[in-house]
Amino acid sequence: MPRNGSPFKAQKYPTTRLVCAVIFLVFTFAWLYWFQADMLAVAQHGLSGGKTHYDRTVGAVISTAVLFLLQLVVYAVVRLSRRTHALTYLPSFLLLAFVSSVSHPFSWGAWPWAAPLVLVLWGVAVWVAKKAYPFENDTREPTGLFSQRMWVNLLQLVAMMLGVAAVSNTNAVDHFKAHAEIALRDGDADEALRVGERSLETDESLTMLRLLALAQKGQMADRLFEYPVAGTSADMLPLLGSKGQLQLLADTVVWDFLGQRPDTIVAHADSLGLGPVYDRRITVSQYLDALERQHDSLLAPAYRDYRLMGYLIDRQLDSFASRLPRYYALAPDMLPRHYREALVLWQQSVDTLSIYNDSSMLCRWHDFLRYDSLYPRKTERKIRAEEEFRGTYWYYYYQ
Repeated sequence: MPRNGSPFKAQKYPTTRLVCAVIFLVFTFAWLYWFQADMLAVAQHGLSGGKTHYDRTVGAVISTAVLFLLQLVVYAVVRLSRRTHALTYLPSFLLLAFVSSVSHPFSWGAWPWAAPLVLVLWGVAVWVAKKAYPFENDTREPTGLFSQRMWVNLLQLVAMMLGVAAVSNTNAVDHFKAHAEIALRDGDADEALRVGERSLETDESLTMLRLLALAQKGQMADRLFEYPVAGTSADMLPLLGSKGQLQLLADTVVWDFLGQRPDTIVAHADSLGLGPVYDRRITVSQYLDALERQHDSLLAPAYRDYRLMGYLIDRQLDSFASRLPRYYALAPDMLPRHYREALVLWQQSVDTLSIYNDSSMLCRWHDFLRYDSLYPRKTERKIRAEEEFRGTYWYYYYQ
């Protein structure tokens, strides 16, 4: 390339530049559009106070274009080609890594000292590469797609892409929560339940989101324990002090679905007989008590399932068994699956007359008990029980 030539014109080694550019554009767009879009939406929502909305397509296109433009500017300044052309992409990858690591609440983390250090090291590498140019036998070296020059550059690009992945937020649960909140915001409970359905990783907030999605579909008492469950009944709703919290979804979505907002309940706490309310905080139990006093909760499946499933999450079978007849007829064809499983378990654990007969569920319970004798080795028994009974309340209760 002529020393004073423009980097935007055809160069002596167009194949290397072209392939590096295509790989960078494809990786950056895919990374921003498919992998980081949900996290960026949550970050932008939090940092803007909910005033702006992130669009994955527009965001990915603009960000990719800006990062590629930065690379062109860097190339115009440092004019690196040959085996070290890929180094011109490092500032763009560094900015991509920073954007991919932003979360809410915002924190600079190690960026104030790490980024300058990386740029200093990059500057040294660029200086060394340019000093080495006169010693390279450039006239005879192949420059095609499968040349050594090409693969050296590709290895540098791969190393930088791995660096982006290493410092970005790749926590699976964080991604599940962000995607589930966006799906619920868009009214898609099925998509909220699909994300992470095969993963064993969860936390209190993800469990809370799945509870809401299942409640919206009327399937909480049939499907909750198909997912890993974290926390207790105190984390089932996004109240102050709960470990289950929302990042992007407005909590009014939850309260409007259940029929009452907490601030209204706090204002009438004395008349509702909720007992002392400290610092305007109410517990999940107090919130559900207030719903029961204010409404005909026998006609509100969402309320009664939150109440009953809270007992099951806490493994309080006695409380569950005493409350269940208030909301459901004790007949197998009238009860959701997890309630049938819990009733069978409760009756086997207390010395009482049988008040609930469910022959099919009882047979399956006996199959569950047989695993101790069929598989004496603990490891094998755990694997077999997980294959057969994961998704039942019994498996959750004894894990």
